[in-house]
Amino acid sequence: MADPLDPRLDSLAEVIVRVGLNLQPGQPLLITDPYELQGVHPETAALGHVLRAAVARLNPDRPDPGTEILPANPTRLRVLIEADDLSGYEALVRAHVRRLEQHLGRGSAFLFLTGTAPGLFAGVPADRLQRFDTVKWRHLGPLIQRLVRGATQWTLVPAPTTDWAAAAGVEVSGLWETVFSALRIERWNLPSGQVEDAPGGRASPLEHWSTHLAALAHHRDTLNSAHHRRIRYTGPGIDLTLALPRPHRWCTAQLATPGGLRFVANLPTEEVFTAPHQNSATGKLRVARPVAHGGEVIDGIELEFQGGRVIRACARSGEDLLHRLLATDPGAARIGEVALIPALQDPSPGIRPTWPSSPPCFHHTLLDENAAPHVALGAAYRFCSRAWWPLALNSSQLHLDLPLDAQVELL
Repeated sequence: MADPLDPRLDSLAEVIVRVGLNLQPGQPLLITDPYELQGVHPETAALGHVLRAAVARLNPDRPDPGTEILPANPTRLRVLIEADDLSGYEALVRAHVRRLEQHLGRGSAFLFLTGTAPGLFAGVPADRLQRFDTVKWRHLGPLIQRLVRGATQWTLVPAPTTDWAAAAGVEVSGLWETVFSALRIERWNLPSGQVEDAPGGRASPLEHWSTHLAALAHHRDTLNSAHHRRIRYTGPGIDLTLALPRPHRWCTAQLATPGGLRFVANLPTEEVFTAPHQNSATGKLRVARPVAHGGEVIDGIELEFQGGRVIRACARSGEDLLHRLLATDPGAARIGEVALIPALQDPSPGIRPTWPSSPPCFHHTLLDENAAPHVALGAAYRFCSRAWWPLALNSSQLHLDLPLDAQVELL
């Protein structure tokens, strides 16, 4: 667990509330994890405490607008899945989604503390997990689509726990150091009086984020002005080319509500991404890092594409799970996202990633995908197209990010 006296926790909460969520004075906040636990892990209590304090600082002259933290029961969740109790699990998910819908009706912002129990479902047969996932997304999917379209501000943030640390093979304190670094919170840039001054002056974490987001937005705008038609990834075991539809739009994790409130959908964020033509992927790729999914790890993934679809798939370990994921639905074997990391092409101070590229697998999508250029099997984001009805974009229940050790060429 994090040291509750570590001053960086307060700065982390400020970044989440003011940068990720752009929470407004008087706006309620719901903290949960709808993707895995249907609530937040018990070990996130210290982070929940400083988040409540950050919301209070945002509302010094107002009554508490309401910050609700939904607790999870990981043991109960594991029991339901081990017993193959699909109806009990569905009731749990349905109740959780109803709570989310109630908060959405109140105008609440959503904070999703994710990745806290990556090994929770280890050993559960892959076909059973797939059935449970299908039930979950039947209820959760429509609400997530409303959020993606900007129904309210929301953000995903990794929250270290002993379960996550065990899966990654590191100490939980090391995970906290990684999260602080990834969110641009260092000991030397905390408020005056907490640490010694850094050489050459210092900027607050909020100032660092302002610079970083501006740099990502500039790179996005430059790409959108260039109107490239293809993207090519090359590297060890990789030679993959995809077409970019004429109305494609490069995006960052900076989104906005219809009312113009900007927020960042996930912290950390280092990527600029778009959606390729679903039928265009040609060539082969080798995934650079192990990929964690549903408590299991797939290592050494190699894929070959023709006509946009995977025609050959293998892995050193977890191959059965890989094939089951590819069979999720017709779009699961196609690519829905292509992404690059500007800092790896233009390592300027404003956008340089601030955490090391180890361990080999963080067991958390936000850290693994933002450490390398990547593609994603499955669903495309509709806002990555300027077309009113983007027929070229892929549709799937799956969205699986695959980090690549590759150079990116835009043509």
